[in-house]
Amino acid sequence: MNSRERFLATLNFSDTDRPFYWETPGAWAATVQRWRDEGYDKPADVNFPDFFGMDKIKWLPFKGGWVSNPYYPLFDEIELDDDGTNITLIDRYGITKKVRKVNPETSMPQFLDFPVKTPDDFKNKIVPRLDSASTNRFPDNWKELVKEYNARDYVLGMYVIGPFGYLRNLMGDEKLMYALYDQPDFIHAMMKHWSSFYNRFISSVCSDVVPDFVMVWEDICYSNGPLVSPSSFSEFMAPYLKDVISTIKRKGIPGIVVDTDGDCTKMLPIYLDCGANAFYPFEVQAGMDIVKLRKQYGNLFTIIGGLNKRILSENKNAVKNEVDGKVPFMLSQKGYIPMLDHTVPPDVPYENFKYFIEYVRKVKPV
Repeated sequence: MNSRERFLATLNFSDTDRPFYWETPGAWAATVQRWRDEGYDKPADVNFPDFFGMDKIKWLPFKGGWVSNPYYPLFDEIELDDDGTNITLIDRYGITKKVRKVNPETSMPQFLDFPVKTPDDFKNKIVPRLDSASTNRFPDNWKELVKEYNARDYVLGMYVIGPFGYLRNLMGDEKLMYALYDQPDFIHAMMKHWSSFYNRFISSVCSDVVPDFVMVWEDICYSNGPLVSPSSFSEFMAPYLKDVISTIKRKGIPGIVVDTDGDCTKMLPIYLDCGANAFYPFEVQAGMDIVKLRKQYGNLFTIIGGLNKRILSENKNAVKNEVDGKVPFMLSQKGYIPMLDHTVPPDVPYENFKYFIEYVRKVKPV
């Protein structure tokens, strides 16, 4: 089987020649710096997944989107302050934040302000940047890429910013929570614009090429559950997500993967009702137990992840125990891609990561 066939079979809970190799979504820059001192010799012209022999995934190269809102054009980036350790700036998405100058991914930014406070802010600052018909969102070599994509034997993915992620990027967590109660009509108006944008944009993309899955980025949960109440999500966001997922399915895209960290237990039924059929990364430190979830939900959704990345900082025996306790059962149930529950942090030795990759690929279903 090629990578694409293997991925689609996994989504369908069908037999595969082997598990889909996607053991981590990546590693922190600080992790890579450490590994270089420990023998990590990846050539500059080889990407991280290829170096470790993972199945090939490519992402549609559009401007805007993923963890940030799909603006085009982006905002002008403006540096406001530099204290030597941190930089305060207005970023390309209109968000004012303070970030570390070195290895910024090792610490959450301090978010100071967001672009939308009023309906006029949304109308004047945001709406002009969410024109789904803008041909400038497509790379210059789009026609050539379409020919390649339509003859692919690898997996092709597309990023979509989820409804909660979209609203949070507009207003910030605190103002969003107040607005759900104080400005419900405004929230619905912004969500209608979100769904209209993606319905048109996805339809436009699929007129040229149909990807294998859409990754809906939300990060709606933390260690104790969702950041917004399930009832509020169901009222203000779920109807619009269901509408967009209907378009995704109607256009023939088979995979709808929701990406959220934290404890997503309370959100799983809502996303399933909206039409999602896969989730990741199932953070162990937030209490997510993929074996328990598989027994509870059966084959209602594909599980990607759920292996404790923190274990890799200990020793090889601990890594073995983590894999043995989950992967054989999960593979026997099908619909599972073995993966760490997030990117690899810098306390993980290179030898331990290599051992994890080698060992998890040897494991057989029980």
